[in-house]
Amino acid sequence: MVSVLDMYGRPIKKPAARDMNEELMAPSLGSVRSPYGGHPADGITPRRMAAILREAEFGDATAYLEMAEQIEEKDLHYLGVLGTRKRAIRKMEIKVTPGDDTDAGHMTAELTRDALDRSEVKDDFIDLLDAIGKGYSICEQMWDTAGKHWTIAQFKHRDPRWFRFDQVDGQTPLRRDNAGDLPLEYGRFVYHCAKAKTGLPIRGGLARIASWAYLFKNYSIKDWAIFMEAYGHPLRVGRYGPNATAEDKATLLRAVRMMGTDLAAVLPKSMEVDLVASNSSGSNDHYEKSARYWDEQISKGVLGQVSTTDAISGGHAVGKIHNEVREDIRDADAEQLASTLQRYVAGPIAMFNFGPDAAVPKIEIVAPDQFDPAMMIKAANTFGPKGLAIPVNQVRETFGWREPEEGEETLDFSVQAKPQTPNDPGDKITASRGGITPHKDALAASSQTLSEDTRLAQIVSPMFEELLEAI
Repeated sequence: MVSVLDMYGRPIKKPAARDMNEELMAPSLGSVRSPYGGHPADGITPRRMAAILREAEFGDATAYLEMAEQIEEKDLHYLGVLGTRKRAIRKMEIKVTPGDDTDAGHMTAELTRDALDRSEVKDDFIDLLDAIGKGYSICEQMWDTAGKHWTIAQFKHRDPRWFRFDQVDGQTPLRRDNAGDLPLEYGRFVYHCAKAKTGLPIRGGLARIASWAYLFKNYSIKDWAIFMEAYGHPLRVGRYGPNATAEDKATLLRAVRMMGTDLAAVLPKSMEVDLVASNSSGSNDHYEKSARYWDEQISKGVLGQVSTTDAISGGHAVGKIHNEVREDIRDADAEQLASTLQRYVAGPIAMFNFGPDAAVPKIEIVAPDQFDPAMMIKAANTFGPKGLAIPVNQVRETFGWREPEEGEETLDFSVQAKPQTPNDPGDKITASRGGITPHKDALAASSQTLSEDTRLAQIVSPMFEELLEAI
């Protein structure tokens, strides 16, 4: 029997059925798994930002993870592009292929397919892809052990603050407990690590990269708000006499301030207020340009392009190239997620149901085939009359047409034969100095005198010409 080892090098043993139904990482007040945390991004400064990132690198990532959560809440652009990247996988198809051709292999693939083919699991994928921002994400698996085969009943996302990495290698995940840090039990957790860059998992998330852009953009937005509050208001100058008391001065100060906000004030006769017209010629363009600049940098970091999120010049060609870059990133995210599901979902299903010798099914997350309907119609009109057999089912699948029911009214398209012209492929051709032209004396007997190779060339050549013209 093969001895299977987990990520910690320990032999894997099938646990008791009753242990698979209990939550190991349920939230609890007054413990290390508290659902509530701090808000370190409030009033963040460059010095504090650097300290938070350094703390995360050396083992205490609590403040960093809380800051990453706040950045998503406070920066709408970062939230939008990160959500776009995470939800791009929802449109992709999950394919599960048996690891071998045995009955156990096919049954394992079917159980894995059933576990991943539920609508609520798509939402769990979004939770796992939270690793794109924070570097890693962990879900706890709840099992159904009542039937003949053990199946996964539910995935529950767990707060990344409830885990930390081994101090020795900085990569092995450990779950925090009041009694200390513990290894992740095999088959109970799905640990997904999405590396935006090479290095430690805690340094591989996009939140670490976007945090500096958020900080500088936040300064620009604050300055912009202050500018808009004061811009255009007249300068209020208050004058008090030599015998004014401290209380009189405070009253005058409140008055001139109220005239800037409430446009009304009350003050003694002995005091004066002058309104100096504002001749400021300042502009808010530099604040907006700064904010847009950092938005573009965030788009580049998260999506690898800016054409679908920011208004830029370049037209359709630039947008098409940028979209291809975005598809590359989407496919890479899908490959990483498929590898995680194969290791932490398909592997335990095979192990717990059929033993360590069972073959683990292969999981792929692929984009659905996309067709250009207009190009397909042109191709059908080009190759169909030439004798190409086109499956009807494929046409229905491409255009989303269902099979008509018996007695159902359908559209009737009558097919008319194309009239014969001198340039039809059946014409005999001869070469001349002016090019290839039909031989007028041999039109009637062309189909009998031409060889098969010549007739095939006459048919295929116009087909390619028409196809190139259509493209």
